[in-house]
Amino acid sequence: MLQHGEIVMMGEDVGRKGGVYGVTQKLHQRFGSDRMIDTLLDEQSILGLAIGMGHNGFVPMPEIQFLAYLHNAEDQLRGEAATLPFFSNGQFTNPMVLRIAGLGYQKGFGGHFHNDNSLAVLRDIPGIVIACPSDGAEAAMMLREAVRLAREEQRVGVFVEPIALYPMRDLHGEKDGGWMRHYPAPDQSIALGEVGQHGAGEDLAIVTYGNGRYLSAQAQPELEARGITSRIVDLRWLAPLPAEALIAATRGCKNVLIVDECRTTGSQSEALMALFAEQSDIATARIAAEDCFIATGPAYAATLPSKDSILAAALDLVGENA
Repeated sequence: MLQHGEIVMMGEDVGRKGGVYGVTQKLHQRFGSDRMIDTLLDEQSILGLAIGMGHNGFVPMPEIQFLAYLHNAEDQLRGEAATLPFFSNGQFTNPMVLRIAGLGYQKGFGGHFHNDNSLAVLRDIPGIVIACPSDGAEAAMMLREAVRLAREEQRVGVFVEPIALYPMRDLHGEKDGGWMRHYPAPDQSIALGEVGQHGAGEDLAIVTYGNGRYLSAQAQPELEARGITSRIVDLRWLAPLPAEALIAATRGCKNVLIVDECRTTGSQSEALMALFAEQSDIATARIAAEDCFIATGPAYAATLPSKDSILAAALDLVGENA
């Protein structure tokens, strides 16, 4: 926002309050009410405002407070924002970077109203970019690329921020700081279609994103202790699917396990299974969430992949193809 005066944010509580999770804290003090706009509690109005500002030379960054709230206004993306450049043959555009706090694993807060692990409605819209970072440093670098795509290529982007990873500091034990990152320099970014690779093991490649990368990183040392070498391949960009980069990142591996926190039906794992079946001869399996809404209270993660379920699926897959 310091570099690009045309960037404007709008959403429920993004201004004075600084967002439900504090992501936009102090931006209102720095940039004022005309660039940090507190809106009505109405998702259609938020996206409608963003579309109109995109028509008029701004780069809007609207926020939908929770992924479950997007469904009130998803046609603003499908029927308006994404279709305008298509039907006008590029004569008219409404660029934006839509930020959404989403996915599951949020402890004890709101059940399926505040935790939603379905991205199918977004993946079905042609032309939009869907990003999903898995740690703080990558979130900053990917957001810079999403803004570049909006400013320079007039793209409509959706930036899905995993709620449960906002406060995450530890990885294997309390206060180990294993998930903390240094803030990347302003000139650093992650290009659209660039996947992440963590490790170089050849027994198993775990292909995942978001919370799945965090959980897979927890399981990785236990796999190593059992003599299974592994690598974690982070999609980062869910649409367009980085097919060539994924095939390259898994080349040389004996097995691929897809870990998908979205529901089995309509999840990224379906497209990924098809990709590896069509373009690779690597033995491939998947683990995904159950086809169920997310429960509240202590059952918040009951339907979702876990470190233990990832470990069990990996051992089964590698054992079958040893």
